[in-house]
Amino acid sequence: MLRTLMQVVRVHCPVSGDVLARLQAGEVAALHDDPVLAAIVAIIRGGDVLGAIGPYRGVFELGFGLESFVPGADAVPTTGRAGTAEVVATVVVKTYAATGAAIDTALAAIIAAHPWEVPVIEVGAVELVTSE
Repeated sequence: MLRTLMQVVRVHCPVSGDVLARLQAGEVAALHDDPVLAAIVAIIRGGDVLGAIGPYRGVFELGFGLESFVPGADAVPTTGRAGTAEVVATVVVKTYAATGAAIDTALAAIIAAHPWEVPVIEVGAVELVTSE
C-alpha cells in the first residue's frame, strides 16, 4: 500500500436548484449550464496543477448540498440581504494537487470566476492511499 501526501482544494460553488437537481440525477451536461461551475471545472481541466493525480489530469469530485449564512450589515451578498438568514443550493468541487505544487495562480482564477464576496475555498493536506 502506498500513501501519497497531497493538497486538497474544496471550492463551494452556488448553483441554481435546477442545476443541483440535474447534477444529482446524473445529468453531466448540467456541469456546463452553470457559468460559475463551468468556469471552475475549466480551470481544473485546463492546467496540470489542480486535478493531477499520478497519470490522471482534470480529477475532481462534486458534493451536493445546501449552504446557509446571515449577511452582516456591511456585506454585499450575491444572494440575500443583511440580517436575514439565507439558504442556497451549493456544489462543493473537490480536487487535488501535489504537495508543494504552485496552486496560487489557479486559486486566483477560481476567485476571479466566483460570484461571492467572500468565496469559500478550502486548502488542506490529505493522504491518498493506493496500491503500490
